[in-house]
Amino acid sequence: MIVTIEALASIRKRHADQKLVLTSGTFDLFHVGHLNYLEHVKQYGDVLVVLLSGDNRVKARKGSSRPIIPEDDRARILDSLKIVNYVFIDPSKLGPHETDPIHAEILRELQPDFYVTDGPDPRFVNLMDESRFIVLERMKPNPSTTAIIEHIMCLKQSESQA
Repeated sequence: MIVTIEALASIRKRHADQKLVLTSGTFDLFHVGHLNYLEHVKQYGDVLVVLLSGDNRVKARKGSSRPIIPEDDRARILDSLKIVNYVFIDPSKLGPHETDPIHAEILRELQPDFYVTDGPDPRFVNLMDESRFIVLERMKPNPSTTAIIEHIMCLKQSESQA
């Protein structure tokens, strides 16, 4: 279910007796690496909530040519997955190394049992108890959207030279 930030407190109430897991990401050009990651994250709880990086945040982190897929479409793709229970779009417009007070509000309203990530995340690392902040090892091989884009660009370049 795609929800707004205002719905987070009701999610916690609705699932009071279940373990709630929060994760986040861009999930641009959804691929099997994304699916493997979400399956791994889901093992930490009963209810999986995905904080999807909004278009403005993605541009600040990855450059003006990203995301490839707009935030509303990326949210719909995530929402269609059986393992994802809730998706909401990160309203922050700050860059990758900046913290926004909205993230403290997200944690206060949602009260997740765990925040699971695949790398350091300045948004939440200082806002949660260390035992509830889980950093997964990156799985090998680890396809990435950036690598897929680079591969497509190489193919396109090869075609134009042929």
